[in-house]
Amino acid sequence: MALNTSGNWDLGDDQRVLRALQLPFGAYVLTCLQKCMHEMERISPEAVLEVKTLLDAYDTASEKVTEGNLGDTEGKVLTKADVLEWTPTGNGMSGAVSEKNSIREEIRRYFGFCSCLGGMVNGSYATSLMRS
Repeated sequence: MALNTSGNWDLGDDQRVLRALQLPFGAYVLTCLQKCMHEMERISPEAVLEVKTLLDAYDTASEKVTEGNLGDTEGKVLTKADVLEWTPTGNGMSGAVSEKNSIREEIRRYFGFCSCLGGMVNGSYATSLMRS
């Protein structure tokens, strides 16, 4: 199955959602996700546009995290190390990492209806029990 791009979804958006939700890649997961994306388009084209906006923000936050990580070590060689004492403050996440996690959580909420992914959407990888 391929992602239907006749609506608001664009080619590659399914891969972007996979990355943002940190879902494992595989035929079942990809097919399931594409079905859910089609269903979201049918339910609410506005929700699709909101998810696409969140995906753009997620990509931007990912770039900030990468730039920050490279900036911390690029062009530097450890020549002398001292023992440091750290005092933890807050949750320990940088602004970009925290922003990325917040965006991921919002995207997760949009795909909460996607029962074929079970607990993968909420990060537990457990199967949800459904009553018929």
